[in-house]
Amino acid sequence: MTSKPTQRIGLFGGSFDPVHCGHLKIAEAALESMRLDRILFIPAAHSPLKSDLPTISSEERAYLLRLAIDPYPKFELSLVDIDRGGISYSYETVQLIFQSYPDAHLYWILGGDQARQLAQWQRIEELANQVEFIALERGEETRDPAPLPPQIKIHPLTIPKIDLSATEIRQQLKSGTLPKYCLPEPVFQYIKSRNLYRDDITASS
Repeated sequence: MTSKPTQRIGLFGGSFDPVHCGHLKIAEAALESMRLDRILFIPAAHSPLKSDLPTISSEERAYLLRLAIDPYPKFELSLVDIDRGGISYSYETVQLIFQSYPDAHLYWILGGDQARQLAQWQRIEELANQVEFIALERGEETRDPAPLPPQIKIHPLTIPKIDLSATEIRQQLKSGTLPKYCLPEPVFQYIKSRNLYRDDITASS
């Protein structure tokens, strides 16, 4: 009897406050580069290395993710962190994912900021035994000088530079101006219709 091939699943966690086109480009590149079968987008209830809570509710961030990934058949939304609540530690997230995919080969996708903070992650030694990492390569800024577990596996992901950040997008929304290309169209339209991040939103052409 032929055994079923092991699934290769990418885990993309973060605040996604809001999800933007840069997130989708990273996920697309990781999917192709590592020949992943699917990518789970996992919005955090509260990221452990961020002092501030997300700007909008967990439900709204999750809904924006649904809108963003709907056109991509291999992208899925996982609410394990939001359903659990509290601080979203990646080690605990992975334990929950394994309950649904016990035989999967897991890859944690890292943006530039996450890659620099990797040595600070809780229980990084144990996490490194359970997942491999896919780290966005942005030159020297992605190299964390702190020591990492020797068993850790990091696959660099090289893509054209992405000049987008959720922080800058929120600031632009607050000021009333937002270049539409920063966000997937349905995400932009929902933010505009619900007046998220500020009371009035004016899109620049």
